[in-house]
Amino acid sequence: MRYAIPFYVRSPALLILACAVLLSACGGSGGGSTMASNPGGGGPGSAATPPAVTQAQKAGTPTDPALISADNAFGLNLLNALLASNSGNVAISPTSLNMALQILYNGAAGSTAQAMSQTLQLQGFSLATLNSDNAALEASLLNPDPAVQITLANSLWMHLSDNPVLPSFTQLNQTYYGAEIGDLSGAPANVNAWVANITNGLITNILPPANYNLVVAVIANAIYFKGAWTVAFDPTLTEPAPFTEADGTQVTVQMMYQMGTFPTYTGSNYEVVRIPYGQTQRLSMWIVLPNAGVNLNAFVATLSPAMFDSWASELQGSYVNLGLPRFSTTFGASLPVPLTTLGMGIAFSQSQADFSALAPNTYVSDVEHQTVVEVDESGTVAAGATTVTVSPTVVGEAAPPLLIDHPFFYAIRDDQSGALLFIGTMVNPN
Repeated sequence: MRYAIPFYVRSPALLILACAVLLSACGGSGGGSTMASNPGGGGPGSAATPPAVTQAQKAGTPTDPALISADNAFGLNLLNALLASNSGNVAISPTSLNMALQILYNGAAGSTAQAMSQTLQLQGFSLATLNSDNAALEASLLNPDPAVQITLANSLWMHLSDNPVLPSFTQLNQTYYGAEIGDLSGAPANVNAWVANITNGLITNILPPANYNLVVAVIANAIYFKGAWTVAFDPTLTEPAPFTEADGTQVTVQMMYQMGTFPTYTGSNYEVVRIPYGQTQRLSMWIVLPNAGVNLNAFVATLSPAMFDSWASELQGSYVNLGLPRFSTTFGASLPVPLTTLGMGIAFSQSQADFSALAPNTYVSDVEHQTVVEVDESGTVAAGATTVTVSPTVVGEAAPPLLIDHPFFYAIRDDQSGALLFIGTMVNPN
């Protein structure tokens, strides 16, 4: 075991949030969590807990380490794919992304299901196991700490008056994921309002404008985390300090300071510090700080779920004077391109996608994701949302125009007898 090199006051260290699992919660004070919310509007999360989640909670079903590893691996892979095309701050919620895409996975078949399984790291999982494991994960997030709130909310949006989504798909989502049902006739406004409600107004406009009359379904997940530090930073100690960017440029940030004992670990070219939330310290923020001169993107590419497990067993309490920048970041991305890069391209192909277990003749036309993270002296607020848009693979060809834009003849005819009741010509409709 190795001890971390202490963090000293005013050290020109570059503190980087390399990876944090963003959970979900409703706003307000105090702890607690709920699992769903009403797509029609209103306050966050008072809907009933999904039956499978209730069962897992009563049985004390533990979370499956294999699912957690798969979820984290996909999250890291997607983060790397996004870093390849984004030079600024990047933040995602693996929990939100996995929940939405695994709901979609329940509707996939054939080679589409195989591609999604590979991309989402789900090889070896049956659908029954996957859904039961997710129910256990959801149950484990209920009331995790008195000072931490978590809500995990899913919804399924369809044209209720003309709905091709299979009842079996809808029922499965309600049983395992608590998916509330909404009407696509009001999209995107009502979907965005639902997401804004769950995320306490942090994410307000995730679903882009489109003709949703041509959309079969939208799967939405919205999550929001609010946690107080176990020991808050004293705001009177916060002061301007230099922050060195990748190109060597120095900018001034508001640096928060706290002296205390933190779990830390020193690797070959990085340091790790864990900053806990709440009374139980079950939830925490991990800061992974590469040594000066180490390329951040190249470093993140080396991270794996197993490394976090290893660090968890190696962390040792170190008395340090921790300096952490106060920060707020917002990130959003359309994900068909990076998901295609990771091997899921068939899901976006009109000619090849197979979501016959969701609705016949459909494909994924878009996946949108947004994340907000705000860190200050009192704690952290973080929201994430994911929408998956499912469209028909065959849309009727546009009809050629027939414009009655010059003088014409008309008739009113009794088509049973053939009698012309009225006839005329129109040379000027005015």
